[in-house]
Amino acid sequence: MARIIQICDPLPRLAALPAVAVLALGLLSGCANSASEGNGKAMDATAGAPGRSSPLGHYLSARLARDEQDTARAADFYTIALEADPDNQALLHRAMVMVLAEGRVQSAIELAKRRIVHQDNAAMARLILATDAIGAGELSVARMHLLRSSRAEYMSLLQPLLLAWVEAGDNQFDTAKQTLEQLRSRAVFAPFRAYHTALISDFAGHDKMAAAAFEETLKSSARRVTRVTEHYGGFLSRSGHRDEALALFDRFLARLPGNPVIGHARDQLRQNKTLMPPINSVAEGVAEAFLSAGFAITGAQGGETARIYAHLALLLRPDLDAARMLLAEILESQGRFDDAITVYGQIAESSSFHWNARIRTAADMNSLDRIDETIALLRSMAKERPDDTSALITAARILRSQERFDEAIDAFGEVIARIGTLQKRHWRLLYERGIALERSNRWKAAEADFLKALEFKPDEPRVLNYLGYSWIDQGLNLDRARGMIEKAVSKRPNDGYVVDSLGWVFYRLGQYDEAVKHLERAVELRPQDPIINDHLGDAYWRAGRKLEANFQWSHAIALGAEEKSIPGIQAKLSNGLGPPETLGGDKTGKSENGG
Repeated sequence: MARIIQICDPLPRLAALPAVAVLALGLLSGCANSASEGNGKAMDATAGAPGRSSPLGHYLSARLARDEQDTARAADFYTIALEADPDNQALLHRAMVMVLAEGRVQSAIELAKRRIVHQDNAAMARLILATDAIGAGELSVARMHLLRSSRAEYMSLLQPLLLAWVEAGDNQFDTAKQTLEQLRSRAVFAPFRAYHTALISDFAGHDKMAAAAFEETLKSSARRVTRVTEHYGGFLSRSGHRDEALALFDRFLARLPGNPVIGHARDQLRQNKTLMPPINSVAEGVAEAFLSAGFAITGAQGGETARIYAHLALLLRPDLDAARMLLAEILESQGRFDDAITVYGQIAESSSFHWNARIRTAADMNSLDRIDETIALLRSMAKERPDDTSALITAARILRSQERFDEAIDAFGEVIARIGTLQKRHWRLLYERGIALERSNRWKAAEADFLKALEFKPDEPRVLNYLGYSWIDQGLNLDRARGMIEKAVSKRPNDGYVVDSLGWVFYRLGQYDEAVKHLERAVELRPQDPIINDHLGDAYWRAGRKLEANFQWSHAIALGAEEKSIPGIQAKLSNGLGPPETLGGDKTGKSENGG
């Protein structure tokens, strides 16, 4: 989907930049002052406010900033480069895209108006202007923009979706549904066609068709099943099928019990409150279309375009918190945690997304190493909702990742106490608490948690690996431990950590050639892991391959071995290994993956 919807206008060539080309010739002829300026302020995409003396520098800085996913700086630099060459269409397109990705919607609208003067079918410009017209209630103008846009790439999805909603706004519901049928030509568009057929049918009061389309959507590969379920449940409740709506929500929550959106909807129904229609205007329907497309293309390749769709959705529907969640998720994926926190902060307390927004805020604060603030926020949230475990679970996991194991154990214990009777889906809590207990040298309690986790999920490779590795390292239950790790490898044959564990089992059992075979495979899978490389060095030494052993040990240090492990590796480099280790000896850098 990302490839289908990606922005594809060509990047400007220097030959297409008259003002920039003139400057470039000046630089080549030895204008030292200009060259210095071009390699200084203007070329530095991380500097303060950019100057305006070097169009070439600004263009190159914009390219660099965009490559580094710094769209804020890219928008600034492209805009300044455009000032020097205002009629360059490739620059105009890039500036328009970047400012829109940054949420500067009015600036994007002005640039779109300039763009279509020179290229009548410019798809992104027409899309922006159509959205602006829809927001103003000018449906005929919006239709004109959509029909003049190119159908290539991303418009092959968005043009039919938006046209269908414009037609629905003119009460042309049969035409709207026929327009959506154009999406049948591509299987990947099936969930969009079914979902928006359901929404338009609900909007039109065509209950039978809406019900069928909602059911079709749920059976498809729709990625955001939460939103489809919420809207289908609302439709059922409004059409006289309240019990069916509650059953739909109950089935969903049986699979995802902590979902706040569906939980809120179910609570509303149980209190005999009305679930309002999701779409009450064309603008809201188009906003939902942008949201659908944005959710579909999130990720490294589609993040920029998904942000554009989120901003266009918010232009039409400022209260669409799902679009804010999407926008913040993309910012997180790009490492812009402060910006994501700002977006989450815009979600009102009354929103069903507010709780999740605060959980994500805590995760982002953790990514910024604001650990104490993070834990304080999560503990405060845990007090607000004594029956909700999501905040406490997040806190426990963060504490464990920070190696604050005693605090993590207490937090996991509180989570488990709140749950009461544990069920199969809670195996992970026991596994994670077991890790914290093992790291705190409380082995018996850790072992009990691992064994209980396996009762709930006997074939879970992570638990099999961790417990089996720990037993082997202590010389306990050797046959069972080896069988557990072999099963883990069969489940995850391409997991370097699990394969490392199997190699280490053979090493500890003194079967060094077999150990080498598996540890070499583990290094292939995880070549940058210092622990696995160190393990392979040990196996090489025992197998008589001492030159290779020294290389692996040196490589482990170069890869960033933990500071506490370095003296031991250096001792091996100086003196080799002593007598073979016996089972039950000291552990050698075991990670939670067992490697």
